[in-house]
Amino acid sequence: MTSSSTYYKISNDEEFAKPIITQSFFGIKYSNPPSFTNWKGLPTFFNLIRWFLFEKNESHLPSNEFVAKALPVIIPKFDLKSDLSATWLGHATVFVHLEGINLITDPVFSARATPTFAMFLLGPKRYVKPPCPYEDLPPIHIGVISHNHYDHLDAAAVVRISELNPKMKWFVPLGVKKLIDSIIPGTEVIEKNWGEIVEFQNNGTPFKVLCTPAQHWSQRGIFDHNNTLWCGWALMGPNYKFFYTGDTGFCDEEYKKLGNKYGPFQLAAIPIGCYCPRWIMQSQHINTEEAVLIHKYIKAENTMGIHWGTYLMGSNEPYLEPPKVFREAASKHGCNLKNLFTIQHGETWSYNS
Repeated sequence: MTSSSTYYKISNDEEFAKPIITQSFFGIKYSNPPSFTNWKGLPTFFNLIRWFLFEKNESHLPSNEFVAKALPVIIPKFDLKSDLSATWLGHATVFVHLEGINLITDPVFSARATPTFAMFLLGPKRYVKPPCPYEDLPPIHIGVISHNHYDHLDAAAVVRISELNPKMKWFVPLGVKKLIDSIIPGTEVIEKNWGEIVEFQNNGTPFKVLCTPAQHWSQRGIFDHNNTLWCGWALMGPNYKFFYTGDTGFCDEEYKKLGNKYGPFQLAAIPIGCYCPRWIMQSQHINTEEAVLIHKYIKAENTMGIHWGTYLMGSNEPYLEPPKVFREAASKHGCNLKNLFTIQHGETWSYNS
């Protein structure tokens, strides 16, 4: 945003569910509310043992050469002329240009989604490189973080993007501001709960940023389970709207509320990977059919399938399967495949093209 950007109103939409907030020995704890009827909790230790011993794992990667051919990386050509465009930078990282505002979702560029001290040893490994270095990104006005998992909150990326864009704003869910402040002091961080809205003007044009419910969890260390919230984000301009779900299970009623009150959305970015086996993943990650239903519930005109083809995420589905079953689910529900799509790493989609 430019120097003429002005925040002028903060409001709260009470129609959305709110997280359960409690106090524990380890601090504040957030929980998914009872209205999230598809939340069955995280797997137990015995569930994990059963998964490891008895479920077939088809996520193994072939040779680097084969992966490079199957998932080519394009040098991005960012479209800043259209009123709405989006460039996929891998995993859940999307650069969005909407009516003069440049936004980035969950920027993750590191080789492993893991703490810095373990960067070369532990954590999910990135098997498709970022399409461009930080320095080649256009100016960024807003960064949104959905939750604190390492594959969505990359401290090194937050620091470097903030250094390159000292006037940018970070929008984060409750509890995450403390972390951002600790790694890049002085950066403007706006922390919100589900249903809270920030309205601002950019060169006289009104915008809204809405924090939306998501069905997930948080953790970065041993003792901080659910000490911070998780969410989705919507950026709404006078003519175009963009929605990013964040990581989520299927809290279907919240998406119906979002669509009925704030839809249609000209573009949504919805996860389509990390869904198998279903009995392990269903509470925390939607599958491709649920992604299509969310597309319909929020009244999205177009949906980009993300959260696949970048990191080894621990799920069992073949690494190239998500786009295929996403298309199949879209066809099953009578959707135009032009409007539910995946693109290559670094590729740009434009609303008017």
